[in-house]
Amino acid sequence: MQSINVCGVMKCKRLSVVCCIFAACSFVRRVAAICPIVASCDEGNTPYRSADGSCNSLYNPLYGTPYRPYKRLLPAKYADGVSEPSRMSSGRSMPNARQLSMALFGETEGEDNRSTIINMQFGQLVAHDMSFTADVFGVKCCPNGKKIRAPDQLPERCMPLEVPTDDPILPIGGIECMSMLRTKTTLEHPCVTNYGVAEQLSSVTAFLDLSIVYGNSAEQTASLREHRGGLMTVEHRGGQDWPPHNPNASHLCQMRHDSDVCYLTGDLRSNQSPHLAILQIVHLLEHNRLAGVLSELNPCWDDERLFQEARAINIAKYQSVVYNDWLPIYMGRENMLEHGLLHDEVSTADGNYVGDYNSLEDPTVSNAFGTAAFRYFHNMIVGELDLNVDSPEHRAKSGSIRLSDWLRRPGVLEVQNNRELLTRGMVRQPHDSANEHLTPEAKHYLFRNANAYGADLKAIDIHRARDHGLASYNDYRELCGFERANSWEDLHGIIPPAKVDELAQWYDTVEDVELAVAGALETHHPEATVGPTFLHILLKQFRRTRTGDRFFFENGNVFSGAQLRELRKASIARLLCDNTEGLARMQRNAFFLADETNPPVPCSELPAVQLEAWRER
Repeated sequence: MQSINVCGVMKCKRLSVVCCIFAACSFVRRVAAICPIVASCDEGNTPYRSADGSCNSLYNPLYGTPYRPYKRLLPAKYADGVSEPSRMSSGRSMPNARQLSMALFGETEGEDNRSTIINMQFGQLVAHDMSFTADVFGVKCCPNGKKIRAPDQLPERCMPLEVPTDDPILPIGGIECMSMLRTKTTLEHPCVTNYGVAEQLSSVTAFLDLSIVYGNSAEQTASLREHRGGLMTVEHRGGQDWPPHNPNASHLCQMRHDSDVCYLTGDLRSNQSPHLAILQIVHLLEHNRLAGVLSELNPCWDDERLFQEARAINIAKYQSVVYNDWLPIYMGRENMLEHGLLHDEVSTADGNYVGDYNSLEDPTVSNAFGTAAFRYFHNMIVGELDLNVDSPEHRAKSGSIRLSDWLRRPGVLEVQNNRELLTRGMVRQPHDSANEHLTPEAKHYLFRNANAYGADLKAIDIHRARDHGLASYNDYRELCGFERANSWEDLHGIIPPAKVDELAQWYDTVEDVELAVAGALETHHPEATVGPTFLHILLKQFRRTRTGDRFFFENGNVFSGAQLRELRKASIARLLCDNTEGLARMQRNAFFLADETNPPVPCSELPAVQLEAWRER
């Protein structure tokens, strides 16, 4: 790759590889020390993924790296054209997000008739792996639910969500507002090109690369490694391995008692809920299990080789589960085939999949995907988490815990054998029905800490979408190939008429309706668990995520034909079995409830990825 010298700083000729294009040389020198500069990428010298995703694309080495702006499918919509959240066409403010949540989205839980909680929980893991709104933690915009009365004392970037005084629930607990810090944008960051319009930054890699386990920089990855035998660092307690203790526990977790713990992982959000922490843990332990087997097969491999090979296999198994098992449940297998997300067995002579990598494809997560469409799965959260003991009928429940009691308190997993019991409950208990209802635990009690009430996840999602300046629902509807709605009646074919009537009560015109609101009210597309507008956004993103990843597990030359055949055996059921003490039986497809066609079997009968294909001969 050719380079030129700009003010004494080596820069790549390609625009996207330059940290920033600045007119003043002095400014270039000032930011050169903090901006990521990729001098060159040599395909032969990069056999493994970098920790920060750089050099995945040899055309543009910064594609998919952290602290880049989200992709815009449509231009940003701000009231002032720069960063102020949009207003309705009349000039009035958008309806209060909490009032919209209460009026349009119910709070009745209903069991899904086929899918388990891990189905929903795995989606949160994938969401965290792909995007994380930059720098939204650490500042209290609404301490303990109380307004900061003096405007000059409100911290910069705070955009708290006001709770109306006539709200029937939250004021009972003294909740006056919900805290929200605006996402950091290109206007504040010197390492990205600024065109005068706020573009939000994601602080994690855009790839499906288990950055939640390994982190998003070489320094972070190094801090999580044991640096021997290819292992990740774990702590041994109570006869089991756990993630290490987080030195920033008091800021990230609720530390009410001496028994409370807070885990250090590749992602700041790993302690949010017990089930999420379980999925973090099993992927961490799977890495160490893989490294151990590889060490036995290849005793001459050093620590670095063992780590990188175990990481590559762990990520590949995860990608296989995402595309072949999980995504078809929510987007529909036929829909995925039509959009090139799944393929028939097209192989080369050696049995390796031909692949569909496109070096020009930018895998960056779109703002509409991360801020609206992929948040639809919040509707499937369950408020009571079952603990299940082993039993022949696969149904025995020994108790349950309340979700809001244990948010940011993963220590419940280390009490007796709760990790085993909650894991078993996660694959036996159905998630909430996919509709416009949210469990009260997410509607009124989110992150309530020691208070009686907390925040409203749906209201926060609506408020966050405004912060990000998403275009209107009508704009996205047209982008996705549907006729633009000119009247409220034009929405009847895609949103139930009763919900359209409710929308008309809150918005001045059909042009004012927001994507985060109306997209979540659409009737599900055939074979999918989302409406057609959200489905279009999801399909486009996961297509880019696949074709924009040079290391995607099915691309040619990433794995041999024999290795690829093994990787396709990966399943969430086997992952849980291999990394959960006491778990002995599991249905073959843990994303679905056990029944006559999906009966529980001994873990030893589940297909396993055999690593013999990785032995060097």
